[in-house]
Amino acid sequence: MKKILKLIIVSSVLIFLLSIFFVAAINLFVIISTSAKQYSLERFDSNQTHQAAEVPILVLGAGIIDNQTPSKILAARLDAAIALAKRYPEKKIIMSGDHKDAYYDEVSVMKKYATQHGIASERIYLDHAGYSTYDSMYRIKNVLHQQQVIIVTQGYHLSRALMLANGMNLDAVGIQAKEVNSTRMKRETREILARIKDFMVTYWRYSPPAVEEAYEFDLRQSGDWTDEKDSLLD
Repeated sequence: MKKILKLIIVSSVLIFLLSIFFVAAINLFVIISTSAKQYSLERFDSNQTHQAAEVPILVLGAGIIDNQTPSKILAARLDAAIALAKRYPEKKIIMSGDHKDAYYDEVSVMKKYATQHGIASERIYLDHAGYSTYDSMYRIKNVLHQQQVIIVTQGYHLSRALMLANGMNLDAVGIQAKEVNSTRMKRETREILARIKDFMVTYWRYSPPAVEEAYEFDLRQSGDWTDEKDSLLD
């Protein structure tokens, strides 16, 4: 009986240690394998392949307050995108976020913030169905038909977004937005598991939930055409 109990304990410890190793190894791989494609605003000038006007800026959504104001983390992403857009005034911006119903509309809040900070409304396009990071990456490639993109989000999140883009053969680089320390530990802990899930999607062909294929738009038109979600169904 003692031998059996000892075997159970040893096996449990080994499984636990292997699990920790598995989690750490995948997270390190995701971070290291995408690090060369991450830029600060200052360093982006050295990137020649994504400076062309036709390569859009993609801002990934996050929480909003009372359906009116971006959270601190989202405002930091928007600030980085606005600074980049002012540096490259021919570039267009795609706001990708959650707008499943009228009472929660990340993308309209994002556009309002950007226009209030000096970006012309017609330069800003709304992807109303960016419900997750995977959805945003899938839609930019397969629904909006872009081959290159500049992703703007915090560094902890950028690694996963770039991994997903690479897995979809989307030529992407990332701009690191300012970190928000007040909720950083909670977000980065959650991101550890999110990286594993999307690693499985990218490399092990795990099938995620189906992505919304509607709400397509053309970047050759004015971004104001995308303001109303229902109009994109016509």
